[in-house]
Amino acid sequence: MRLVLAMVEWPKNELDEFSQSVSALKDGPTFCEECFNFADTEKCAICTSVKRDQTRIAVVEKVTDLQSMEKTGAFNGVYHVLGGHINPANGSLPQNLKIKELEFRIRELQKLTPDIEVIIATNPNTYGETTALYIEEELKPLGVKLTRLARGLSVGSSVEYADEITLVNALKHRH
Repeated sequence: MRLVLAMVEWPKNELDEFSQSVSALKDGPTFCEECFNFADTEKCAICTSVKRDQTRIAVVEKVTDLQSMEKTGAFNGVYHVLGGHINPANGSLPQNLKIKELEFRIRELQKLTPDIEVIIATNPNTYGETTALYIEEELKPLGVKLTRLARGLSVGSSVEYADEITLVNALKHRH
């Protein structure tokens, strides 16, 4: 209702533009052929940027994860969007994800340099962990450096109220 009320106030040309954009969705969004992020052309702005470190690939579950990491401004590498996570109960199997495309991408990059880091940035839940373990096993034969996002206590939390898994991860990944 709020969206409709706001749109009533829009100028006609903006409504027409919005309408055309919504209509174009039926053709499906355009995805980057390299990382599977949303794109206006064959490759997204991140993959085509000369300022990005192409040898550091953060593997994320979905585009919104990529966007969250981009907001931090702390990562200057590139991404690979899997398109979900492994969840056999839901019918989401490894072959439904962009894992083979990741392997191909790494092999192509290895022709240029042996120094590649793959940062597995899946969600810290059962499905994300399952996906991360699967990816680690699939990529081991390629000999790339595999890292994971750190896990542990978040800023502003309290040790007293942290669950056991969080405390174990905080101790294991301390620095």
